[in-house]
Amino acid sequence: MPITIQHVQESLCRAHIQAIAGMAGVLYEPTSGFDYGVDGRFQPVVVRGTRHVASGHPLEFQAKASMDWELRDQQIVYDLEAKTYNDMVSRSLAETTLVLILLCLPKAQAEWHAPTATETTLRHCCYWYILRGEVTDNEATKRIFIPCDNVLTPDSLTMLLTAERARREGQTP
Repeated sequence: MPITIQHVQESLCRAHIQAIAGMAGVLYEPTSGFDYGVDGRFQPVVVRGTRHVASGHPLEFQAKASMDWELRDQQIVYDLEAKTYNDMVSRSLAETTLVLILLCLPKAQAEWHAPTATETTLRHCCYWYILRGEVTDNEATKRIFIPCDNVLTPDSLTMLLTAERARREGQTP
């Protein structure tokens, strides 16, 4: 029996994220099978003396993959589950930043992945967004708008990690 369509989407999302982290030169650490609202974290690597070690300034992420998104006015429009939205916006500034990563898949499943002898193509891309705001009273979903400039790339991941480090160091007494 094949895996569910949701698990196929999740697998493709993880592949996108792992490839981007690898190209950025950062550690990709997916969480275990338990779901507590964090799907993984990125960890920069620094050189201390002659050793390469994890920096201690991670960035956590919640990953989603969907065909149900829309491009409107240079924004990705997506209906996020209200409970997920509330979990994300209710984090305090003292906590590690939790970034939403959304893989926007083509409508046709046959277009999601195209391997050949010379390349593997994963179609469309992941967008990142840091949710801020008030908890919603919505019961089902909360519509969010992600700027199209927020494509998750090795450079944007490096920028996010640099910003997280600066944010944490700014909190140090």
